[in-house]
Amino acid sequence: MLLKDYIVYWYQTYRSPKQQRTTQIAMENLIKNHIVASKLGEMELSEITTRDIQEFLTNEFLHGKKLKLKNLDLRGEPLSAHTITKLRQLLIAMFRQAVREEFVIKNVAENTEPISIPWHDSPIFTPEIQRKFLAAVSGHRFYVAYILLFYLGCRRGEVLGLAWDAVDFRHNTIKIRQTLIMENGSVTLKQTTKTKSSLRTIPIPMEIKAMLAEWRKQQREESRQPGYKNEYNLVFANKDGSPHNPAYFSRNFKAMVKKLDFCSDALHVHSARHSWATNMVQLGIGITDIQAVGGWSRPDTLLNIYAHTVKDSQRKALKKLYKELT
Repeated sequence: MLLKDYIVYWYQTYRSPKQQRTTQIAMENLIKNHIVASKLGEMELSEITTRDIQEFLTNEFLHGKKLKLKNLDLRGEPLSAHTITKLRQLLIAMFRQAVREEFVIKNVAENTEPISIPWHDSPIFTPEIQRKFLAAVSGHRFYVAYILLFYLGCRRGEVLGLAWDAVDFRHNTIKIRQTLIMENGSVTLKQTTKTKSSLRTIPIPMEIKAMLAEWRKQQREESRQPGYKNEYNLVFANKDGSPHNPAYFSRNFKAMVKKLDFCSDALHVHSARHSWATNMVQLGIGITDIQAVGGWSRPDTLLNIYAHTVKDSQRKALKKLYKELT
């Protein structure tokens, strides 16, 4: 069996049924554009060596871009280390199953050298910049949605997919049970979340409860307009009741950032979530509590934020010590 045939069979049989559609699309494109279309894909599964896979990964790393746009042709440019890692992981998992099914004797992909992914600090809003940003957008239609991003650590899709049924004004909580995403170019409400850990109930401060109550009044006024239809009872919807386009929401956030000269252009909508986590760490909140409220399935991101925050506090401590003793 050729590798290109086996990996499609393996993915559709073993991996795809466990993944959300957005992940499936990304993985299918990765397999089709990089593995199936390669010389490696044309090789017999049983004849492939570790060297063959290593050469494939190296070539993809140096020349693997397949993207061609209207005014930009990136084909042949270097592929990111993150994508190479994904390709390697796919091949290792596929060969592991091929060993179980006795198509091959050993997993030759496991002996390849991984491509290291450089760690880059995610851009965040400092507390001062966050306060100035929210003050500047206080009259914006998305203001309350931004508040949930910055103060509850919610993801974009969780905020846009939040329904009024999930807002408990009596117990001051919101329930994250669904998410709004772009799927095949269309806005889709998924009756599930990114991971099992993302299903959670978040307590909300009284101030945010009041903002949501005021926003509900405004939305009820809009609902009286002809043609209004909020099919999913969403907290944040267009003036006609239709769901927001997540991509537009991100572009709008980015436009606000660029408009304000005190904000770094590197900031984007997901920066709000990293800012929330950073602030929680700096306030001394335990990693497990931050992970539970933020809905992370793994603490990797939090541990990186924690390490970065600890370095800052250590730097300040050493500066203070030097000033005191000199």
